[in-house]
Amino acid sequence: MINEKIQNVLSRLEKDINYENSHRTEVPSEKRLNCISKNIGMFYNIMLKSINAKKILEIGMSVGYSGLWFADAVMSNTQSDGQIITIDRERFKIDNAKKNFEEAGVSSLIKIRDGEARKVLHDIKEEFGKNYFDFIFIDADKESYIEYFDLCLPLVRKGGIIGADNILLPERFNEMMVDYLSHVRSNPNVQSVTIPIDNGEEITIKLS
Repeated sequence: MINEKIQNVLSRLEKDINYENSHRTEVPSEKRLNCISKNIGMFYNIMLKSINAKKILEIGMSVGYSGLWFADAVMSNTQSDGQIITIDRERFKIDNAKKNFEEAGVSSLIKIRDGEARKVLHDIKEEFGKNYFDFIFIDADKESYIEYFDLCLPLVRKGGIIGADNILLPERFNEMMVDYLSHVRSNPNVQSVTIPIDNGEEITIKLS
């Protein structure tokens, strides 16, 4: 079961997401949510509960839809030492995410880092060190996926997971995603597989 307050916010956001998907040309680009699907949210929620994830890092927060799925899993896994750090730099998305987190009752669990992802990731490494996070989610500018992966791999613990969105769709990202998959799967310290749910997720476990 999903936490009731979180579920209420998820349901409201899903209506906005469905409207955006069916009226995309009517929504200004700077106001688009660009969120993961409900199916993908549920997939990650179940996965995070199964690995007992307590410390999560997200690159590309949008309005907090994915973060709410993550928060529900962390709250199921621990009552005290859970932590989610999420990165974004777009004011519209940050302001809306803060409201959504407050409404869902998870503001104390989720900390927003406002800024350019590369710099924030370097700051996080200095602050928390290596092997800290159980799960890291990449859903930001696609041309930077490889760089984000390389910055994130030292931050995730052995047995932890890096997830990446939009591996299969939209098609305009396909060439960049092929490069990303080639880069990730050439690393002998990980094992990786594509999950063909909606836009497609790459799930990479750190072996050593």
